[in-house]
Amino acid sequence: MNDASKKEVISEKPINEASKEGTYETTKESTETKKASSQETKEGTMKSEEESIEGAKSQERKSMQPDAKKTVIPPPPSESRPLPQPPSEPLHNLEPNRQSSTSETTSPDGDLRRGKRSFSLSDLATAMSKKVGSMAERAKKFFGSSEFLDSPNLKDDEREVAEGKRKKEWITILDKNPSRANMSTSRVNKLCWKGIPSSIRGRAWKAIIGNELKITPELFKINLRRGKRQWERQVVKPSKEPAGRHLEADDDSREDSMRIIQADIPRTFPQLKFFHKGGTHHEPLMEVLQSYVCYRPDVGYVQGMSYLAAILLLNMPTFDAFQCLANLLNQDIYFVFFRMDVNKMNTHLDVYQTLLKEKLPNLYKHFEEIEIKPGMYLYEWLLTIYSRSLKIDIAHRIWDNFLYHGQVFLFRTALGMLRLFEAQFLKMSFEDCLSILNRPPEDINENELFENIYRIQLTSKRFDRMVSKAMEEEKKKMKSENGDKN
Repeated sequence: MNDASKKEVISEKPINEASKEGTYETTKESTETKKASSQETKEGTMKSEEESIEGAKSQERKSMQPDAKKTVIPPPPSESRPLPQPPSEPLHNLEPNRQSSTSETTSPDGDLRRGKRSFSLSDLATAMSKKVGSMAERAKKFFGSSEFLDSPNLKDDEREVAEGKRKKEWITILDKNPSRANMSTSRVNKLCWKGIPSSIRGRAWKAIIGNELKITPELFKINLRRGKRQWERQVVKPSKEPAGRHLEADDDSREDSMRIIQADIPRTFPQLKFFHKGGTHHEPLMEVLQSYVCYRPDVGYVQGMSYLAAILLLNMPTFDAFQCLANLLNQDIYFVFFRMDVNKMNTHLDVYQTLLKEKLPNLYKHFEEIEIKPGMYLYEWLLTIYSRSLKIDIAHRIWDNFLYHGQVFLFRTALGMLRLFEAQFLKMSFEDCLSILNRPPEDINENELFENIYRIQLTSKRFDRMVSKAMEEEKKKMKSENGDKN
């Protein structure tokens, strides 16, 4: 009932029958007027809805046309709030000259409110492409741009020019006497990846390894004198000493392991005459190993150390080699391996197995079927930092990157080696696979190997988290087993 009819009804009061009849007629006419008005309103609403639907369909057809301009139809005031639209983050890098399809209004309280959004399939495809490209760029920055991978078509003279430039860069860096912390830059990372020029490799290694243990020349001389006395008693004249006279009071000492050095040195780089008896590097190698046994009697000498000391001596003087060896073996992985901590060694192997399954699932499955375990080949690779398994030139480049990145690069290298030979391994038996793993071919292409290492992307943080988690699980397991025994 409209306002006029209400006032008319209210204003007339029933005094007599005539007035009652007049009132009745007036009320009847008002009711009919209301019905007619309601019918017209309903028809108008239906027509308006039909026009809105037709307009929306027309707008949708226009938006699907390639060259059609996109327009946003603002919601009517009576319409409920629109559903949440896709977040703007993945789509914020669309073409700069494209008009924004989002209508923005500022509310009275200062909040920025967004209207409806209109995205075409081409917009989504472009945004996804840019997002993937952005992720690839971040990966390149972390792992080293692919432009730093060696080109197989690079000529010898071009390589010499490139190495000359890298040498100048290294000299500029090293002349500033940088600390280990100052060596952790993206530029040093890329220079290490390409390989440090041999003429300055010793200086670079010494700077990258650092001297956290504060090894001094005096400390080296003290341990060298002790080492020579132990060598004399254990190896040169063992039978002339009274029994028990020179035995260590502490049963935990491993200084008696020095006698193993005598058997191990002839097997160290047998193709090189430098380390043979009478060779130029034989005596320095003995001195470095003897000194280290006395410097860390709790560790002693373990097979494989001779390769590490020998590689260092090929690039630096005797004292520098001792300093670098002591600091190198103080790293977690080598302190674990050369202390022969079996539980922690197995933890590293478990992490390696997890990575092998993740990065090379087909090869992992094949190795499981033919029962090849990591311990059959990985220990030698890690303990000698690939110095015994690969050519010296390739081993040097692996050292360049291991010293910079740490233990994670050793595992990336192992997976890169497997990736390089994966196609062959998948067709081979247990014996054939193990033969290549223990004695990789001498004609391995350095560029191909490092390209496969590059494809194994694994950050130091993630690897360290995996090792820490595995060690925690191992501790819980041991605690549970000990509880069951008690």
